[in-house]
This record gives sequence, C-alpha cells and structure tokens, in this order.
Amino acid sequence: MNRIEEQVLSAKRPVALTGAGISAPSGIPTFQGTWRGRPIRDFLSRDFFEAHPRQFFELYCEMVSWCRKEPNPAHLQLAKWGLPIITQNIDGLHHKAGGKGEILELHGTLRHVACRRCGRTMDAEAFAAKFLRDGDYHCPCGQTWDTDVVLYGDAVRHLDRAWALAQSCDVMLVVGTSLTTYPAAALPDAARQSGARVIEVNDDCIGRLTGP
Repeated sequence: MNRIEEQVLSAKRPVALTGAGISAPSGIPTFQGTWRGRPIRDFLSRDFFEAHPRQFFELYCEMVSWCRKEPNPAHLQLAKWGLPIITQNIDGLHHKAGGKGEILELHGTLRHVACRRCGRTMDAEAFAAKFLRDGDYHCPCGQTWDTDVVLYGDAVRHLDRAWALAQSCDVMLVVGTSLTTYPAAALPDAARQSGARVIEVNDDCIGRLTGP
C-alpha cells in the first residue's frame, strides 16, 4: 500500500478532483491544441455554437472518438477506492471505470447530445454517424441538437454539490489538474479552509496512484 492509498483509505470523507492530466495516458488530448488552424477553444463557446452549429458539430464528431478510449490505471484505482469524484473532464472515463462513488461532471459529457425543446437524448456515436452520413444535426422535433458539454458561456454543472463535498471532506485528492480553471480551481482552497488535507498529484506523477 503506498502513502496516497493509506491517506485515502484512512480518511472518513475522502473526495477526488480530477482534470485532463488523468486522461492523458488514455490518449485523450487537452483543449490546448488547434483545429483547422485555430485554437480549439475558439470553437467551444456558446456564441460560436449558436452561430455556426454545422462547423461546431464537425469538430464535435472528431471529439466523439474519445468515447471509445479506455480508462487507465489511475481511473481504475479511483473507482476501486469508491470515493466521490468531481471531474472537469468530459470523456466519461470515470463512469467507464465502473466506480460506485458519486461522479460529478462539472463540464458535462461527450456521451450524448440532448434536445432542449422536447427532452430527447441521443448517443453521441449514433449522432456522429448520422451527421457524417447526411449532415443532419436536428432532433426529430426539428430543434437543433445541443451538446451536453458545458461550453464557454454556459453555467458549470453540479457546483453546489461539489462545493458541499469540498467543504465536508477530510482528504481531497487532486489529480491531473493545474487548477487554473475556475470555479473548480477554488475547490481545494475550500477544502483546506474547512480543515481537510489536500494531496496534489500532477500530470508527471499520475503513476503514484497505483505504484508502490
């Protein structure tokens, strides 16, 4: 049993906060790259989506391939421990890892699209296949499908619950995040202010979760 595992398993109310670094070993890139010569972030705003839905979904369909990636040992270790997970990731790998703990996806998920008019949802892979086949990005009710990913300009999900977990935990394990994106970046400070121990595992040390 390594030192991180000892601290997590000895805690009464442990919680994990994860970012892009935990999924990098699974082959999932960050939003720091470019697409068609422009920063990917330029395409991921609510304003861009509403003005250029077809171009947005062209990028989205490439991102959907992330749904076919597999959890790596770090995801599986957190699932084994069964602690609640607050994640900034949209890849769904914490769910795929099969953990029984609560999983809060602050930035939504790639796993499906949703209709804001009628409430239908559609599997992302099925949507991508249809869009790439006939270019259609409309729900059967006629409304444009909406991504279930939180775009720039959208409200972060589950923030009240994430804040409550941060303020009530006794150990917070922070994995693979540079803590530069708010409001998630404020959660470790909230944990410290409530008396919790915060353990940071950066991108270069992800293996420490499962190593000796």
